Amino acid sequence: MTPVLNAAPVIPKPQNSPFVSFLKSTKEREQLEEEITTLRYKTSFYGKKIPLWIRGPVYNTDKIKECLVPHDLKRRLGIYSMAEERHVHKAIRDVLIAKEKWTRLHWFMRLSIFQRAASLLEKKYLVKMVAAVMEDYSKTPYEAFIDVQELIDFWRFNSYYAYTIYTEQPDSNTDTQNMLDYRPLEGFIFAVSPNNFVAINGNLSTAPLMMGNVVIAKPSSDVVYSFNLVLEILLEAGLPHDVLAVLYGDSKMIGDIVLDHAMLSGVHFTGGTETFKEIRWRVAQNEYNNKYQNFVRIVGETGGKDFIVVYDDHDPLQTAAAIVVGGFGAQGRKCSATSRVYMTEKMWTKVRPRLERFMRMIKVGDVADFKNYMGAIINKREFVKITDYIERARISVQKIKPPLSSIDYSVDEVLGGFYRKDRGYFIEPTVIVTKNPEYETMKEEIFGPVVTVCLLPKEKFENGEVLKICDRTSPFALTGAVQTNDIYQFCEGLDELRYAAGNIYNWKTTGAMVNAQPFSGARMSGTNSKVGWRLNLYNWVDARTISLTHVKPEDFAPPYFDPAELG
Repeated sequence: MTPVLNAAPVIPKPQNSPFVSFLKSTKEREQLEEEITTLRYKTSFYGKKIPLWIRGPVYNTDKIKECLVPHDLKRRLGIYSMAEERHVHKAIRDVLIAKEKWTRLHWFMRLSIFQRAASLLEKKYLVKMVAAVMEDYSKTPYEAFIDVQELIDFWRFNSYYAYTIYTEQPDSNTDTQNMLDYRPLEGFIFAVSPNNFVAINGNLSTAPLMMGNVVIAKPSSDVVYSFNLVLEILLEAGLPHDVLAVLYGDSKMIGDIVLDHAMLSGVHFTGGTETFKEIRWRVAQNEYNNKYQNFVRIVGETGGKDFIVVYDDHDPLQTAAAIVVGGFGAQGRKCSATSRVYMTEKMWTKVRPRLERFMRMIKVGDVADFKNYMGAIINKREFVKITDYIERARISVQKIKPPLSSIDYSVDEVLGGFYRKDRGYFIEPTVIVTKNPEYETMKEEIFGPVVTVCLLPKEKFENGEVLKICDRTSPFALTGAVQTNDIYQFCEGLDELRYAAGNIYNWKTTGAMVNAQPFSGARMSGTNSKVGWRLNLYNWVDARTISLTHVKPEDFAPPYFDPAELG
């Protein structure tokens, strides 16, 4: 029985989690190096056995898979159980049973779990989680930390945003008391998360949970190890064992069962555009055939082809730095990664030497070596896809005759672009230079350390045509930047690129912070639901208006009615 609470508690607005530098000789650096050594020793033989989670751990010894380390393919972090159809059906059944009790829990008590989880992650598990993300995602200490930091911020700020939603109420007067009851959705939420951010993995599942929903989570098979640690932190923070089910394994099999269930009420997704389209199509067909109890809320973030438009008056050193940070940080495996850059040939002559100097400084390898700026690509499939783009660009530069029908020969040069897979999936920073704004790497998402620089005539910058080219080139609309010192040019860019990006900056395309830069995009980049702010949470509640009349009228007639005339 849920206790009755006669209190209206306040959740104060939090601050972003403090930055940890891991500088040499600091306590945090020593702790991280020690944790990595311990982690590698513990997982050097068999690794951790990771179960499914359905009201508790469920081990499936018949179907298991390895958690591989992208930068050291001879090692594994663990082995995990894969779900079968029976597990999916049980997971749905169990979370729906748990729903009523979870829904009736006082919202403050529910949110206190995630505030506690944020504190546990920030204080007790910070170094352990950073090390896990480094090994699981092949992220450098800096990239791993800001990823973990974002998850801390998601849990803290989403708790605060939920509080502001519950306390935001309509007007009342002396005759009526009005209120909004923010109910969880009726069924369950399906959270499908990607292989590039632990923060996204944690947020997709927990944002609906905070609002009183129950969740079936399907994390990417590439990052099971770190997701399991997220789950352990949530359980230690007090999350009931039955409100979140975690399924690993065959995405299609799991998705087919979950998406066809009558009580599916929402999908929280981050991943590939084509996969998102398939989910939406499946849901639309089921809605048309009256399979669901409600219309399904679909919230998704997909790909990006993120741009920088550079004007001649911008500082070339700042431009080079933006390309490196945005394009090569975390191996370019961010949906917000800088991928296409527009500038004049004159500007390129200034940017190129600075960019090449930065690229020569970048080392690629084991993320535990603090001298490395980049780690490995997450899996073989992505490695092959990225290197295929690089090889086609190299062939294009060579202008082989007779021409190959499958090659566009409009690439002028390729800077960097070396790769190897002797121990892990390593690709060095790559810059493709072209004068063709329609070249394939100007349009298609690559999700790797490949940036294409398109050189256009100066008049296209002066007459604004570059902005129109940028707007129409790619189907995506996630992030972008306009680099200029001319405020009129910058505002023209904001206007012409109004629908080309959900987040737009004046320097780089990456680095959105929770509560500071609400993040997401539209067009083929998703539903622009703005994670890192309160807008996302509205998707996971169903508002009910309640109105109480203090003195109920005893007559139906309006004032101008004369009873005598009514007879």
